[in-house]
Amino acid sequence: MNYKVLLRCYPGEVIFYVVGVIVGLALMTVHAALGGAIAGVSVIACIMNLNSWKGHFAQGALLPAIVVNPDKGLIAVVADMDAQGGRPYPVVKIVKRPIKSATGAPFKKGSRLATVATFHNSNIVSNKRWTDFNPIAVNCATASRKIIKRAINAIDEEEWELLLKVVKKLDQPYKAGIYPL
Repeated sequence: MNYKVLLRCYPGEVIFYVVGVIVGLALMTVHAALGGAIAGVSVIACIMNLNSWKGHFAQGALLPAIVVNPDKGLIAVVADMDAQGGRPYPVVKIVKRPIKSATGAPFKKGSRLATVATFHNSNIVSNKRWTDFNPIAVNCATASRKIIKRAINAIDEEEWELLLKVVKKLDQPYKAGIYPL
């Protein structure tokens, strides 16, 4: 993972912590312990956040995505939301992503993107299905076109065909959300 590329796509991931460090340093002129604590916590939180991004790409699932609206940064990603290996629950998620800042930009409608996604369950009653997933384009994690191409090619053609078929059936204009298939 290339942090420079990641931060080009998601600059807010560091800006928040940089502001915390600046505030902490400024406070040190008035109250050294409090300012130092705020600056220190900001640095540690930033490092932890960047490590969580690393974990996302190391442990996430490789999923196909296509650009459905390049002007608005909307992509469509297909995934199986089954959490226990039971009956498949395929969905397509339309989500806004910073593809204008990603490696290989600008993208056209229909451009293929490989994404890595982590799945989440906010339903404490049932853990049979995931309730959401967070797909991040590989193009926002590396500047290597070779790695990006390898990730795209690692996705089965059947998955790409399913995604294209499903996207054609969705109502337009595309709206962010999760749509069961």
